Amino acid sequence: MRRSYTLLAILAAITLGAGSVHAEGFGTPTIDGVIDGVYGAAEATDPSGELWNGLTNLDLTNLYVCNDNTFWYFAIEVNADIAATAWAKYIIDIDVTNDTDGGTSDAWARPVLVNDPHKPEYSLRSWVDNLPYDPTDSQVWAWTQGTTSWAQTSTLDDVALAAGATSVLEWKVAKSKFGNPSTIWVEAWTTGGGGGDNAQDTSNDPAGDWDAIDWSSPATISVSTQVAEQSGGDTTPPTVTGYSYDALDRLVMHFSEPIDTLTAQIGANYSVTGEVVIGAVLNDASSVELILGSDMSLGSCIDAEAINVKDLAGNAIVDNNVTNVTSLFLTELHIRGQMSIHLQSHTFFPAIDTFAIEGSIFPLTWDPTCDDLLLDGGTVDSVYEATLVFASDCGVVSNEPDTVTLEYKFTHQCTEWEGVSNHVYELNMGVPIDTLDIWWDNQAPIDFTDKDIDVIFNTISSLQAPFVPGDTLAVNGSISPLSWDTPPFATSIMADDGVLPDTTAADGRYTKRMTFPAGSLKNFEYKYLLKEMGDTLWVFECDFQPNRSIFLNDTLFSTSSPIVLDLQWFDICRDIVGIDAGEVPSRFSLLQNVPNPFNPTTVIEFELPEAARVNLSIYDASGRLVRRLVDRELPAGTYSGSRGVIWSGTDDRGMSVASGVYFYSLDMGGEKQTRKMVLVR
Repeated sequence: MRRSYTLLAILAAITLGAGSVHAEGFGTPTIDGVIDGVYGAAEATDPSGELWNGLTNLDLTNLYVCNDNTFWYFAIEVNADIAATAWAKYIIDIDVTNDTDGGTSDAWARPVLVNDPHKPEYSLRSWVDNLPYDPTDSQVWAWTQGTTSWAQTSTLDDVALAAGATSVLEWKVAKSKFGNPSTIWVEAWTTGGGGGDNAQDTSNDPAGDWDAIDWSSPATISVSTQVAEQSGGDTTPPTVTGYSYDALDRLVMHFSEPIDTLTAQIGANYSVTGEVVIGAVLNDASSVELILGSDMSLGSCIDAEAINVKDLAGNAIVDNNVTNVTSLFLTELHIRGQMSIHLQSHTFFPAIDTFAIEGSIFPLTWDPTCDDLLLDGGTVDSVYEATLVFASDCGVVSNEPDTVTLEYKFTHQCTEWEGVSNHVYELNMGVPIDTLDIWWDNQAPIDFTDKDIDVIFNTISSLQAPFVPGDTLAVNGSISPLSWDTPPFATSIMADDGVLPDTTAADGRYTKRMTFPAGSLKNFEYKYLLKEMGDTLWVFECDFQPNRSIFLNDTLFSTSSPIVLDLQWFDICRDIVGIDAGEVPSRFSLLQNVPNPFNPTTVIEFELPEAARVNLSIYDASGRLVRRLVDRELPAGTYSGSRGVIWSGTDDRGMSVASGVYFYSLDMGGEKQTRKMVLVR
């Protein structure tokens, strides 16, 4: 799907005038994207049909606000199907001090000026990009007084999206996250592109506000819709919001609000599938640890239910088997880390070697390092092991088990991390006990040669890159005796001199015979590079195309029986080499990679409305840089099909990366877009 990227603004002061107070309500709406009656009338509204540049997803209409004793709730109405566009970022700026101290710019460096007596101290930010939409797609930012900077402080507590001809975004955020104010002033707006995009729509702001007719002129925010905090008696009963897994005979149940100490600590007020609850202890104001008579079962759905538990106002939880229940699966994972190859060159003798596993799902963490140690059993075989229990929600249909994606990595001596990207493992929560057996850096003995092997490289000039006398050719690669360094090693310079393995001098065919020693990684990647006559710059072949690859078969080949590569055209690393770029696009756009999911090669397509220096990079799910694919000046055009950029699932060292979620980010002169893709090996 082609994206249009633009910046819009909505919902400032309504026609009653800046600073007016409107009919917000008191109560607790359900976070489902439906505007419940507790919201009352809209705080700010704008007629539909104002379509700047013909884009319907610019047409944002109404803002609703309400609160209960603990949270503020916001609902933004959009006159478009958000799920169909699925790219916009939504912002609500909030002033809590009723003065001119606060942010004067947009935290994401867009051409936005905050120019109003009510300058924001907080900014709520959320984006709809890769569905499903959930609280991880949101941020709370705070203005650092006395500076010119914003900083992220937390995330929204809950979000929901109800999409259709008219869509609604609903947000829940704790009052404490922006200082428990009794009155707030708000402005909500949305953007879908990079730093250069600008505002095109508003809801009854002062005349001229957001009056942008192009994508470059600065736009002005007026944070001037006043919303007063409402109060009232608490008539809303508590609900169960989830669980925390503690141990097989312990389970922490979480509630939507602080609960009554007496009713919360009566064991008879709880039930857990297949278990006897022998005690209940208040964990904090809104959670209780249940003490069980035996270990919970593995691999099957467990329901934990609360009855008769009351909140501080005496409202009892409703026994409806929905809002008073939480459900979970438990599975045990036995982890075997094979470390022998790594330890051959990374021992810490005489210190005791320490290995740990870090990961994305409790009980694993990324920080602190080394909080989940692996143990080398009594045989001292360099196999480091641990047994962990993971929990997940039961499936929404017939309590089927979810498949949970675990990202993890090993560490050595609490400082050295594996060189590969995060490992990814799909946990089937319906399996009671599972085993994960893996080598450090995904490298096992079978991956390495047991003898020296010679390889003869051959390349010849193509019509795209004709060689002339005086040119110098070389081969670079991912394992020794090759490297990716430039200038290349002298030992990797190729020759066209008629001396074996070259057969005829000055025929444009360059060759090189190289020995890869025993213990070399069997699978590696390489490319040829050229230094033109009279130049000092070495240039790699095949921009935007995958590295060439080779497999060192130590069963069939050796130094006396070398691998002789077929003659390879320089600068042609795949079958399709180019098509017409087509018309120059009107907007900067990063498209979805094809195919997705992929194994191991995919094409990344994008559109450049003008010539610019472009950086296209791959990141793993933790944000670590995996591969920089493009970093150069490119002409305007549509880079799709055979002109797209190929990623072959390797990092900057030429090593294959693990299956999992990756992000690719395109930066064009300060404008930046990011998308998600999935590698499945």
